[in-house]
Amino acid sequence: MSIQPLPAELLAALRERGGSPDRDAVEGVRRLSALFTTGLDGGPEDYLADRSMRRAYLLYFFPVNYAKVAALLREMPALPSRPSRILDVGSGPGTAALAVLDQLTRIGQDGHHGSEVIAVDRSRHALQEAEALWASVTKGRPEKPACAFRARPADAERADAQAPWKQGPFDLIVLANSLNELHCSAADPIAARVQYLESLLKALAPDGTMMIIEPALRRTTRALHHVRDRLVAEGLATVYSPCLHERPCPALVREDDWCHEERPWTPPAVVQEIDRAVGFIKDALKFSYLLLRKDGLTIAERGADVYRVVSEVMIMKGDRRAWLCNETGRPQVGRLDKARSEANAAFDRWHRGAIVRVEQIERRGAVDRIGGSTRVELVRPVE
Repeated sequence: MSIQPLPAELLAALRERGGSPDRDAVEGVRRLSALFTTGLDGGPEDYLADRSMRRAYLLYFFPVNYAKVAALLREMPALPSRPSRILDVGSGPGTAALAVLDQLTRIGQDGHHGSEVIAVDRSRHALQEAEALWASVTKGRPEKPACAFRARPADAERADAQAPWKQGPFDLIVLANSLNELHCSAADPIAARVQYLESLLKALAPDGTMMIIEPALRRTTRALHHVRDRLVAEGLATVYSPCLHERPCPALVREDDWCHEERPWTPPAVVQEIDRAVGFIKDALKFSYLLLRKDGLTIAERGADVYRVVSEVMIMKGDRRAWLCNETGRPQVGRLDKARSEANAAFDRWHRGAIVRVEQIERRGAVDRIGGSTRVELVRPVE
């Protein structure tokens, strides 16, 4: 997959706001990484109020999360050719908002004049950074940007008739790394999150998309799987991607299973510099996600012979294997090297996230098999 680099003016704005990746910023990355890995339950309410952590986020985590949002903006259906309204819930310093701005700029502004992005966060420090970054990115442009930016402080856990998410309709609603932070102390966090997403979906345009991105951690990802199952079971939304069915998630059958993305990425120089200092390797974008719709639109034609590859391809001596997922379940499928043929040669191009068609799988217990005469097709690679 080719992930487009961050715009030069955005990288410059991040360096302007975040400074150089000095010892203070590096220590902030360490602290934030530990916080994000263990979860925000009990963590600081507004970690961006701390200067070193705010600088660390801008220099390191902002580019990473921006790239995730940008990848899914290209994967989801295009925004309608009309002035669009975008809601960024739990926006932080405007990561998704600026990714949307860049997307609209790349596809051209025809039909999008008058669009607006509304960034919502309970942290005023985060919203101040978002406003500053937006102003810095757009100030040198001779033409006005395709959309306006509005920052709105609000707490998603509090009922408020005037809440920004109740002022729909919206063509795109984004929750990037924020759903897992909501209702953590509720008796049933999953039910509380589903109820909140229901209120957002009511504000989603009939042809709109809801994008949910979560960290690639087993606990948060399995929670997202449970949220997905309840939304679908209650008829509140349909899944555009990544799922190829509306049945209960097969990854929830066993306690150790979960489903996440791992997409190759070349990080910008500042991220690589911090990686060297901290000892991280950020050469891939890891996350779990849902693209939800209300109109039943799907990323690919569905069927019992169409699967998504939900693991890396495991290359063994004389054998290749991968985990697949569709309406029939989550089988581990392999092809012996001696069974390779022109019909099944597309197996060699499988990768995590790809959508594939397999004419017939021989059910053989722990590892199902693709035979020499089985036709295999790569329907949709990760782009």
